[in-house]
Amino acid sequence: MTEGFTVLVTGPTEADVESVALEIDGRLRARGVAVELIDSRTPDVLCLRAAGAATFVAGALARHGVVTVLALPAPSRAARDRARDMLGRLVEVYVRTEGGIGGGYEPPERAEVEVVFPEHGAGTGADRTLRALELLGFLEAAQSSAYSEDEEREVIKRLKAFGYL
Repeated sequence: MTEGFTVLVTGPTEADVESVALEIDGRLRARGVAVELIDSRTPDVLCLRAAGAATFVAGALARHGVVTVLALPAPSRAARDRARDMLGRLVEVYVRTEGGIGGGYEPPERAEVEVVFPEHGAGTGADRTLRALELLGFLEAAQSSAYSEDEEREVIKRLKAFGYL
């Protein structure tokens, strides 16, 4: 059985976060990956948020080879860092709204992928996320790359700086 992992899609604007997460979910499904999306439409998601149970559920699914896409704004950097520590195999996608952040959202210090709205759309965010998952060895490489050669070098440089490669 293949080991699962978690993609945490976070940012100050819930609609943008969910838009990117839906694209990631769809692209993973198109590749035949077992995936579960947890977002604001998931039944009992308020319970998952309040108790930190989303992390528990994601970990349990990962142990069974399922990829979990968590589309939860999660404004606290410390809470997201705890989730990273608990899950281990986690890729954070930061959906930043052009023009700043609001509502007390604390941006991540080391997100593997950053998507800027409206400059980058949900499709571009999903492409970048899947490429990062390939570079980290979480997914097999697809036939084509969503990055130019310059972008590819920048992603590799960033992942090395974080100690992932």
